[in-house]
Amino acid sequence: MPRRFGRLDAAHSPWPMLIALTASVPAFYDSMMPTPATWATWMYLLSGTVVLVSAWRVRRALQAPGPAVNEQSHTWGHHPMELRLDWFLGAALLLNAVLPQSNESEPALIWRLAIAVLMLYRLLKISKPLFTETGLARLLGMGATVIGLCGIGFYWLDPGVTSLHEGLWLAFSTAATVGYGDVVPSSTASRVFSVFVVLLGYGLLSLVTASIAAMFVGTQERKVERDILRDMHAQIRSLRQEITSLRDEVHALRAGRPAPPDTPESP
Repeated sequence: MPRRFGRLDAAHSPWPMLIALTASVPAFYDSMMPTPATWATWMYLLSGTVVLVSAWRVRRALQAPGPAVNEQSHTWGHHPMELRLDWFLGAALLLNAVLPQSNESEPALIWRLAIAVLMLYRLLKISKPLFTETGLARLLGMGATVIGLCGIGFYWLDPGVTSLHEGLWLAFSTAATVGYGDVVPSSTASRVFSVFVVLLGYGLLSLVTASIAAMFVGTQERKVERDILRDMHAQIRSLRQEITSLRDEVHALRAGRPAPPDTPESP
């Protein structure tokens, strides 16, 4: 079975890639703000460097002689396509650092949007074991964390969101695709952000609801299994009594004695 994240060796560990890609998300949205910050450029440079170094380490591990690659290397998508995508994302993040700001150049905005979609795919591919090898409690915690971060993001990006609780409410209604309309994204950055909130938040909330439904369905299935096992045990006891009665009759016939009366069957 694939090992969990904490037990992966350093060469195959997904955490550097996961942290680097996640850290570049604020820089992506900061470039759409009216007054972009200078830290976004350094964040792109640092994230791109970490992604390239991680891809280089994985490539070395894959090219090492002997059984250097095992099934854990495929836990977070270390297929040739994913490795090429890592090289491309690393170079793209470095390029984002020198491109014009997204609020000043439409081609730069389109380029960064395309890279953001690829980053979302890579993040989901890397973090897949976190979602597939977990229980309801962890899913609830992860869902609350995602909604909280998205609420902070709306509060930061949208001038129409005047408080954190409005940002949290907008994040939940967006992720749940409810759309009450009392609070809506009003800026370009928050509208782009809402697209990724729907893609990520709705998927995570679906996992939570599916896990809750599976819990109730599993309870009903266990009840049915107990009823079936109880009926099987009763039938087995009845068969044992019949076999014992038949054995006594056979022994009595062989001994020339009258057969004992039949043993009544248990219900």
